[in-house]
Amino acid sequence: MTRSPLGGLMAPAISTFDSATGDIAREPFQRNLRAHLAMGLDGILVAGSSGEASLLDCAERRQLTEWAREVIPAHQWLLTGTGSESTRLTISRCKDAAAAGADAALVIAPHYFLKRMNEEALLTHFRAVADASPIPVLLYNMPLYAHLVLSPALVHAMAQHENVIGMKDSAGNLPVLEEYLGAQSDSFTVLTGNGATAAGAVHRGARGAILAIALYAGLPVRALMDAALAGRHDEAAQLQVTMLPLATEIAGAFGPAGIKAAMDLVGLDGGTPRAPLLACDAAERAKVEAVLRSAGMLPVA
Repeated sequence: MTRSPLGGLMAPAISTFDSATGDIAREPFQRNLRAHLAMGLDGILVAGSSGEASLLDCAERRQLTEWAREVIPAHQWLLTGTGSESTRLTISRCKDAAAAGADAALVIAPHYFLKRMNEEALLTHFRAVADASPIPVLLYNMPLYAHLVLSPALVHAMAQHENVIGMKDSAGNLPVLEEYLGAQSDSFTVLTGNGATAAGAVHRGARGAILAIALYAGLPVRALMDAALAGRHDEAAQLQVTMLPLATEIAGAFGPAGIKAAMDLVGLDGGTPRAPLLACDAAERAKVEAVLRSAGMLPVA
């Protein structure tokens, strides 16, 4: 079966951990994926920011990708985060992802040596990764965690590479997104990763989204994206207002801990994050619950 075009609505799956051992846990991970796909998602990202990628070792990334491929049909996208601080390690992770069944690799910029990560260094890194990766590559713009912004010039340059098929832009800066969209073509797709501005991003031309809020609010986020992608922009904008607290006051405020708390509350398998991340405390969990309830994701108390 032919895989669907890159776009639509995908979600960055959480990584589930055994409460006793701390090891990655297969059954809750796959249960979550089946639930996400049943809500109409077009694909899954494994080992992204919401999946606590920086806290996973290489073997765990491979294993999660293999487990995801067992659940995700061949016509739907499976992306794996492969970025690291080393070009060599990033290439190795791309090869691992390919062997485990991923369709494409999502590559965040190296950023530990931030002062040396100028345009030349980043272009050299991304080109080397794209040259060597056995699967297509997507650029990942995530200033919150990488502490740098991929320049529009870099995106336009990398969009010409035959093995670079798109990017995920999680910044939520719509004017900069518009500059990225100038690189969009038949072979390069721009996806938004920002739940607070998803409708606006699609209105401007983004072909889809990879959204953490879809992990705990799959059906309403699917409705928002359907409206936006169909050009019903007034409807999408209204739905975006409802979705805004779900994005800013859960995933935005608390990161993976908030996402996992929200998933637990809506009946999915969240669990605790991996150390050094701490689970939401009682007050934070109450805030997450209140936001979900206000958005209609939980029964009125």
